[in-house]
Amino acid sequence: MKENKEEKAQRLRWQAEDDAETMARYQEIMNDKSRMSRAVKAAKSKANELQKRANNLKKVTNKNKGGK
Repeated sequence: MKENKEEKAQRLRWQAEDDAETMARYQEIMNDKSRMSRAVKAAKSKANELQKRANNLKKVTNKNKGGK
């Protein structure tokens, strides 16, 4: 379904408001050293978990390379 001009304008307003909130939260985090430290630690942990999952997916695809 194609959105009309009003719908698009409203979507863009909501997006801008959401982006403004995201930027405000970013500044709050950046100005709080302990919060920033916890966020970085959580990001590293999440990245490690995603890397493990990616490695497992690679193993699965490599097992199936030679055909069935």
